[in-house]
Amino acid sequence: MIFASIAAGQTESQDIEFRENEKLEAWLETRKLDGLLQEQLESRLESTLDATDRERVAKRLASLYGKRLLSVGGDSQQLLKRTRELISLYPRFESGRLRVAMLHARYLESEKEFRDWIRDGAGVEGKKKLESKLQSLEEDISNALAALMRRSDDLFAAGQLSRDRRDLDSERQTVEAEALHCQFLAGWSSYFLATMREQDRTVLLQQSELRFREFLQLDQQTLLVDYDSRWFDFSSAWHVRAIAGLAAIATARGDESLALRLYKLIESNAMTRESREAVIRFRFLGNCYCGKYDAATNVVRDRRKIAAMSRDGRIRLWVAVVESLRASGSSELRQLALNGLTRNMAGELLVREYENGSKNEVQTPPNSFESCWIGGYAEFWKSENGEPNSVVKARQLLQHALSFEGEANENDIARCRYLLAWLLLKQKETESAIGMFAQAADQLSGVDSQLASESAWLAAKNALRLSGRDASRVNDAWNRLERFVRTWPDSTHANQASFEKLKIELRSMPATDAIRRLNEISSNDENHGASLLETAAQNYRLWQAQPDNPGTFKDFSAACREVSSSRSTNAGQKLRSNFLLIDAMLRMKGQDNEEVALLLQRCATLADQVEEPDLARTELVYYRMQTAIGQGDVDKAHEMAAKLVETGKGTRFELPGLIQMAQFLDASVDAENSNAESYASAIEVYQRLSQRLGRETDQLKASANARVALARLGELQQLAGQSIESESNFQILVDSFPNNANYLRNLAKAKTDRAPDSARQIWQRLASGSEAGSDLWFESKLELAKILGNQDKASATKLLKQTMQLGGDLPETWQRSYEDAIEQFGQSEKR
Repeated sequence: MIFASIAAGQTESQDIEFRENEKLEAWLETRKLDGLLQEQLESRLESTLDATDRERVAKRLASLYGKRLLSVGGDSQQLLKRTRELISLYPRFESGRLRVAMLHARYLESEKEFRDWIRDGAGVEGKKKLESKLQSLEEDISNALAALMRRSDDLFAAGQLSRDRRDLDSERQTVEAEALHCQFLAGWSSYFLATMREQDRTVLLQQSELRFREFLQLDQQTLLVDYDSRWFDFSSAWHVRAIAGLAAIATARGDESLALRLYKLIESNAMTRESREAVIRFRFLGNCYCGKYDAATNVVRDRRKIAAMSRDGRIRLWVAVVESLRASGSSELRQLALNGLTRNMAGELLVREYENGSKNEVQTPPNSFESCWIGGYAEFWKSENGEPNSVVKARQLLQHALSFEGEANENDIARCRYLLAWLLLKQKETESAIGMFAQAADQLSGVDSQLASESAWLAAKNALRLSGRDASRVNDAWNRLERFVRTWPDSTHANQASFEKLKIELRSMPATDAIRRLNEISSNDENHGASLLETAAQNYRLWQAQPDNPGTFKDFSAACREVSSSRSTNAGQKLRSNFLLIDAMLRMKGQDNEEVALLLQRCATLADQVEEPDLARTELVYYRMQTAIGQGDVDKAHEMAAKLVETGKGTRFELPGLIQMAQFLDASVDAENSNAESYASAIEVYQRLSQRLGRETDQLKASANARVALARLGELQQLAGQSIESESNFQILVDSFPNNANYLRNLAKAKTDRAPDSARQIWQRLASGSEAGSDLWFESKLELAKILGNQDKASATKLLKQTMQLGGDLPETWQRSYEDAIEQFGQSEKR
């Protein structure tokens, strides 16, 4: 009884497992997950002990193998091996469909090897092996075809004797479809053999044509020129390929007019764009397979026809051309291929072929537009894929390429300009990049609408970025957005451009009206997330206008939290709302340190998820610095300022970091223990600060901070003994403010040792122009006497004594300085 119970339990367990497997397999099959289904069935076949179950699984697996062998992609060689292994164990499951599927997989493998043989230069190595493989395939296809035709005849005969022949007719239709499949495969295998066997070419081409005719169900006696589009099913890619096969046979026979007529039928009538676009590729390959490389080159010279193709179609064509280069040995074909890959921005393919050509000493003509354009794009692609050193090379080559404008093709020049604009953008030359993007968009508008619209959008988008830093650029940004929306209404960026326009318009509205307008944007609108962030920004604006109204901050805070919690917003928008909230809290009296710390922590997490994480982390450092300043944490503020100065170069956060750092360094320089190192650090920071604020006359006149930074830099350089640099900077200030006594004084001090005559003139001017008895008057007279004393100590002494008499009650500091100078001059005269 115990053993019976155990056996019953095992049977029940096996039944459960069987049902679970069936359920899983049905689910995989429904969702067309054939790869996973194959793994599941193979696993079951290995683990199932019951013979009946194994038979059932093997049959399903044979059917699945047949299906997968006919599908595109996958490892057909491995699949073919597994199919053969299965059939050797279960030969009764080798249906006609499975045999045809195996032949199909073998054909695809042979076709690939044929193309590899052509690509490698049509050498003799491996030719015999490939010929043998094609011959074996053709024989097996012929045998399978004969067997299928016999089976069709048997089914027809049986149907004549049967009362109900529906099942027999259905099976016969399946068999005949498999026979047609074999005809197609036989047509191409015979054609490939014909191109390899010159002595048998006529017979094999005739055999190939016969097979294609049978597949297309064309009468064997009717001339191909007598058929028109009504005879063909152009919705079938198989039919299109068979017509292309007939055209290739015509090319091999030298009947180019027939070949062109057949290709024209496809081009004019094919239902799919892919089939129509493939014609030029079929024509090119048909010529290559026959060794007619001049004719093949002529096919791909038709730039206008190629330009009308989709980008994918063009790239497939140029890949086919690249694969023929070694066999053709044609420098013109290589140039056309490189141009085509560059024109279609197929970077990886271009770089591989470009570098292979360099190794094989196949070079584009030097110092030409093509050499600079192709090389420039190759370097550009490498820079985009982890080779930063390629940026400079790419820029140099592309800039040189543009020097051929007027000589080279205008559309290629425009694409070159588009690439260069990207490089300028990378190197933070945004204004120049905007102009180039806009010019490229205008040039490309009639030939490549997708690239043109992308270029126009980049011009508008970056103009918008600049307007965020400089309010005078807002009108330019709005105009570019307006033009983009009007010119490219179907672009994927059009809706975003419209919203960015709205954001600019909102700035001129009262904040309450702007918020009301934003609230009208539907939650289904793709800009809903952006509208929530803009609502928060407008509430911030309202709070700034009414800081004493507690309701405005409450509404602002709620708007920020809605951005953070909404599913419509992305990480960048959530981060921006948190930064806004931190900024507001730092401006309020009695800031909530714990809340700010929590927000900073949240921002640190979000910063890694945004499009520009480095910039986000820089902004985070800025708010950490501001938080430390607000909390009186000097050391932390100093640490964050130093980090901001290091990582924030070129960003809007560099300036506040430099200002804060300058304050710290001023304190260290003014301290008694200041040294050369502290002077050098301060000079470096003020150098950057002055450059950032500007040194042009209009910038200095417009900004007190710019004047202070440059003057302080000059003073630090004087203290560090860098008189030449100090003189240069104070000369800039004096040129802009010729009557500023402080700038003149410092310039004179810097000139005293190097150019005493020039310094003397300035001190004389200061002495004459300053009020008698003032510190500047005493200092000017003293410095003037020191310079005079180098030549005439008596006159210098006299000048000092006169000044002491005219100065009235001489301040003690100046009394001592003058007496020391008089004593020094007197001692010098005695010596």
